[in-house]
Amino acid sequence: MAVPDARDMGGGPPSAAAGEITSVLRWDFDVAAALKVLNPKGYLADPTKGGLAAASIKWSDWVSVGAEGLVQAGVTATSNSLRADMRFYDVGTGRQVIQKTYEGRPEDARAFAHAFADEVVYQLTGTKGIFRTQICAVKRTRTGRELWVMDMDGSNARAITNNGSINILPSWSRNGREIYFTSYIRHNPNLYAIPVGGGKPRLVLGETGLNTGGQEAPSGDRLALTLSRDGNSEIYTVATNGSHLKRLTKEWAIDSSPSWSPDGRQIAFVSARFGDPHIFVMNADGSNVRRVTDRGTYNQTPDWSPKGDLIAFTARDERNVFDIFTVNPTTKEIRRLTQDQGNNEEPSFSPDGNHIVFTSTRNGDSHIFIMAVDGSNPKRIGRSGAFSTPAWSPYILTP
Repeated sequence: MAVPDARDMGGGPPSAAAGEITSVLRWDFDVAAALKVLNPKGYLADPTKGGLAAASIKWSDWVSVGAEGLVQAGVTATSNSLRADMRFYDVGTGRQVIQKTYEGRPEDARAFAHAFADEVVYQLTGTKGIFRTQICAVKRTRTGRELWVMDMDGSNARAITNNGSINILPSWSRNGREIYFTSYIRHNPNLYAIPVGGGKPRLVLGETGLNTGGQEAPSGDRLALTLSRDGNSEIYTVATNGSHLKRLTKEWAIDSSPSWSPDGRQIAFVSARFGDPHIFVMNADGSNVRRVTDRGTYNQTPDWSPKGDLIAFTARDERNVFDIFTVNPTTKEIRRLTQDQGNNEEPSFSPDGNHIVFTSTRNGDSHIFIMAVDGSNPKRIGRSGAFSTPAWSPYILTP
């Protein structure tokens, strides 16, 4: 994939919007698992000459540098308006595959680039692009812990809680409109939901003891969560309005951290019923419990891939270092994704199942990273640290 600099169609020097569109497109395509962005320093074509149309492109220049796909972008910007014309070409045939025109404000440049990257990824792979999705995480503050939401590249980060209390363990509703979380704002760790744009939280469940790890079922009508109302941490389900509470596990050991399979028929969870915490899977009604990790002594935080083939989890190794692993719930094959780069924890799959967001201390403080599902191409998102428990949103279409 070749992504030359976006051109300012007004004839002047590249505008800030043109530069932002270029950098976002290159970042997005570099993240995409199926694509490789060619180094712009190796381009032969003069970015200041020719137009955006196929007839004005010297295709041999792009064939010579190994490009199979070419993105051309033209920008017309004023102080209060932005028009972006973006095109994707198949270099081998010289055929225009996609053309999109976006109009809005200068601050929409990033959104336009993400939208076009989504279009290209879908055209090439048949899978929806993830570049307009979002990530919610917990940020440590001087007074407690607050929920923050950001774009999947770390931009547009903003707090959606500001209550000075401890707010933890966010998870997204299936429609992307709400975030479930546990908060101590009423002193007990209760389960709440809050609009993704912020606002007043609604109490979902406030049983005595823990009300944590709420995750909405694929059907969108109920939650799986951990409660300690009966004196021990067990897995329950409850309707999203807090009714129809049902207990699924009944063990002396702690059972926690439920995660639904994409078809809603199974739930992965953590249990210490055999001594050490391991990843287990059960049917959604609590039957047919089976252990899926048989290695390690401390496995936790499972997250089931939207593809259904993998469960990502955190494990502590013999050096007391935390790293990210995946396990196939059918074959029980385990694969290590991170190693020798600080502590890496709390994985959450992207909605396409091709990427994982997690926290890492490889740069000192706990920062948010994303990587491919095989552990390759890790990228830090955002500049600030002190984050924990990131959760990747479902597909969210933004302007």
